[in-house]
Amino acid sequence: MSNLLTNDELEELWRLFELIHRTWGDQRKSRVEDMASRWREYISVKVAGVPSYLEPYQEAARYLREIREGDPDKYEQLLTGPFGGNLQSLKELVVDEFIRVYVSSGGFRTFGAVNYGGFVSGSRYRSLAPYRIYEGER
Repeated sequence: MSNLLTNDELEELWRLFELIHRTWGDQRKSRVEDMASRWREYISVKVAGVPSYLEPYQEAARYLREIREGDPDKYEQLLTGPFGGNLQSLKELVVDEFIRVYVSSGGFRTFGAVNYGGFVSGSRYRSLAPYRIYEGER
């Protein structure tokens, strides 16, 4: 992936992911560092796939840096405010996608979700009952 996005671009995109965690996350329930490998894999797939997100991610990284360095308040509002023009495109292609990746990569714990491992049909760690277990009489 390093030949597609520069380390600076990846770092800028990761800062946005960390902002999502600082805004809605809970360090006691989930750690953003634990999500890094899944996030990197997601970025790799999006950049290598068709259509490629390489150019949108490169543009987003440049724009995010400009906003972060020039107007920190506006940077924080990327997660909550409705926008038009370039900001709307950035919000839809990058910010909203990263929020979904955050939730699916472990951020769901922040919102009190448990038993995610049992969702598919049970976990090898049987500390919680599998999802929708039948507990009535047979």
